[in-house]
Amino acid sequence: MIDMYDIHNHLLPGVDDGAEDLLESIQICEIAQNQNTKMIIATPHRKDVIENHSVTLVEDLVSKINENLTQKKADMDVKLGMENHVDLDLIRDIENGRALTLNNSEYILVEMPWEGRPLYIEQVIADLLQSGWIPVLAHPERMRLFENERQLLWEFVQMGCKSQLTASSLYGKFGEKAQRASVDMLTEGLIHVIATDTHMAEGQRCYDIAKGYKFAEQIIGSYRATQMVQSNPLAIFENQKM
Repeated sequence: MIDMYDIHNHLLPGVDDGAEDLLESIQICEIAQNQNTKMIIATPHRKDVIENHSVTLVEDLVSKINENLTQKKADMDVKLGMENHVDLDLIRDIENGRALTLNNSEYILVEMPWEGRPLYIEQVIADLLQSGWIPVLAHPERMRLFENERQLLWEFVQMGCKSQLTASSLYGKFGEKAQRASVDMLTEGLIHVIATDTHMAEGQRCYDIAKGYKFAEQIIGSYRATQMVQSNPLAIFENQKM
């Protein structure tokens, strides 16, 4: 089994709608290790961290999880990032340390609005790129914005954005519409990374990168599928070009 790297995961306990406690966080890590995952970036929602917790708290939680994994002699490491909703405060929050990039790299996980179509979206993305950040667009296959405007995703990728597909979308966990969009986006070359967006140890939002990888292999072949779970996410971890 190949080494894999996950850049989108809500494993931090009690921070957002992800893991409920440290025990579940460790369970998620153990499941990930069984799927040959070497590193995970914990990406709590920026809104939840800023409004209800603090950056210091999530840093401490990552340290606590890694200490536990070291004690268990686990061959895996957890890093920190955030899932950042697109809004007019995003660049300012990056500069003041309230919005975190992926493992302190130039890559930043960005989530489009679930509803509506704010007029500032293109400007925020352009400003991020001009400031030297590389937006990684979270799960475009599940976003109504890209469902209605597929051309917009293409334009963002042409501008320099990367995009992250959810592993479970590939085998229908989010419904037929998201599954079809996943296949289309993969074959059109609009996807760069496959990640899990894990929220729980068991159930609907469990860790499943190995299964997603197998489905991606069937669609785009082993070489490109491996890029999306290995070399491209590893480039993000190491702050390298992909």
